[in-house]
Amino acid sequence: MRRRLRWILIATAITAVLAAATTGVFWYRRTTGGLLTTTPAPPASLVRFIGTRVIATVAVDANGHPANGYRLAPAPRDPAGVSEVFGCDASRAAIADNIYSCAPSAAGADVCWPSERHSLLCLDDPWAKTLHRVVQTSPLPNVHPTATPAPFALLLDDGTQCRLRNGGASGGRDDGLVGAYGCPGETPAVLVAATPNPGTPAIDRSQTIWTVKVGSLGPSDAHFPPPQTRTVATAWFAGDP
Repeated sequence: MRRRLRWILIATAITAVLAAATTGVFWYRRTTGGLLTTTPAPPASLVRFIGTRVIATVAVDANGHPANGYRLAPAPRDPAGVSEVFGCDASRAAIADNIYSCAPSAAGADVCWPSERHSLLCLDDPWAKTLHRVVQTSPLPNVHPTATPAPFALLLDDGTQCRLRNGGASGGRDDGLVGAYGCPGETPAVLVAATPNPGTPAIDRSQTIWTVKVGSLGPSDAHFPPPQTRTVATAWFAGDP
């Protein structure tokens, strides 16, 4: 009787795990017309079970208009606001051709799709789902993704939202780490070594669950506790229509 009861309990546990995984998959990854859509982040337990969710964001359609729930933000009231860009090249977040990053960094034009009349629509972040328009007066070059694209946004396992940095001062610390992604208030930030290996990626993608180092920033000689390792629940890249 005890042996039978033990097998019943084991079977029940296995069924529960499979049901949770199935539910998690349907909630965790949904497709519409073959495009991944942004859905609520799964619980940390599902992240550990399934792995980091990777989303190919398509914020603009083939005609250069906002798509998939993204919308164009109102034009800035300040006439001196940056709207003209130059030096456009492949976005670091691109996983498809002809997705751009343009100068200056103040334009916030690091994830942009071609639009109408020599303009581009640039994504702010995947949570606000807003785009802003910039103008590139010279013809855009044909560009291709970099060898190792970097997601433009991360959702960490504790709900922290982080955005890939795009120029500007980010602070530092006495252990030589600098900010690769800015998070709320820039504290914490996703950190990456500035020296001696400037090419070290900010995200460890060696496992199905990606991890990052998170810590505080301040003056370059500021001392902070060692960074904490956090898992990445969701990572957003830029895809094509």
